[in-house]
Amino acid sequence: MSKFLSFVLTCVLVCVSGPSILADQIVLKNGDRITGKILKKDGDKIIIETESAGTVSILWSAVESITADEPVNLELSDGQVIKGTMASKAEEKVEVATRDAGTIEIERSSIQVVRNETEQAAYEAEQERLLYPGFTDLWAGSIDAGFSLTTGNSRTKALTVGARASRETTRDKISVYANAIQASNSTSGNSVTTAEAVWFGGRYDVNLSERTFVFGTADFEYDKPQQLDFRTVFGGGFGYRWIRTERTKLDLFGGAAFNREYFSDGSRRNSAEVLIGDELKFKLTDSTSLEQRLVVYPNISRLGTFRSTFDASVVTQLSDWLGWQFTVGNRFNSDPIAGARSNDFLFSTGIRATFGKKN
Repeated sequence: MSKFLSFVLTCVLVCVSGPSILADQIVLKNGDRITGKILKKDGDKIIIETESAGTVSILWSAVESITADEPVNLELSDGQVIKGTMASKAEEKVEVATRDAGTIEIERSSIQVVRNETEQAAYEAEQERLLYPGFTDLWAGSIDAGFSLTTGNSRTKALTVGARASRETTRDKISVYANAIQASNSTSGNSVTTAEAVWFGGRYDVNLSERTFVFGTADFEYDKPQQLDFRTVFGGGFGYRWIRTERTKLDLFGGAAFNREYFSDGSRRNSAEVLIGDELKFKLTDSTSLEQRLVVYPNISRLGTFRSTFDASVVTQLSDWLGWQFTVGNRFNSDPIAGARSNDFLFSTGIRATFGKKN
């Protein structure tokens, strides 16, 4: 009987101690040890799920050694992907025990991504969705609204609205936008329209590589004070994703465009143009970001003249879907028709509602 009880106690002890023996462990450079289940490492942080502290995010640079008793998926800086249990060795080395290739020794600094089996399955499912999405999948965007009103000695009102949306996959990207402004002044007793403009359009990008892409673009514009009844601009060219970090995304692009303009005095213009521009997204803080787009159109048909469009917004997130935005926009034409000014500047502020997957 005593032998039987001893056997039972041994089994219980194994069952109780088993999870801690098999648990993953991270040792920090300050000597702290964190035990749990490694979820993933992506970027400059590694995430481990612990029993007592929940999910903990740790700077990768603060890690002295790491042990994974359950198989994890590793992506290295040279593009190699390996899978196995992992244990740190001296001199910044890591041993990975794989099923097919045996034990492999690698530099810890070469590890770019770590994912456990659950995270890897989720990643592969997302990549599959990005490769073969439905047309209604993956859309994300925002809607802006701003309104101002004065009464008394001056009577003015202004309404600005804007919307943008994009759908990005591993192969291509669709971007669409629309902006409108309506402003009037009735101080003198007669209502005078001081601003009335609408511009909208879109761009389609096809990836050539991780950094390069080709694009086609279509833009349309109406601006009453500029006496512009309608402008259509079709263009295309090449782009380069110059900066891609967690905080900053910067694209540069260039090409050619054809511009057709209809004015309220009956005149028309057709022009060939060069197209040069940039798009920037910069994270100022965890809750505030800057978005900026500049496009310059040097005119080939009328040398020495050019147009430019500039838009920038600073957005502070108030919740997951609601933010407050400050937006400036500028439309410049160095060769306006008689009676029209060359420059239109817009400043607005108001709410921004976002939808879809966050970038």
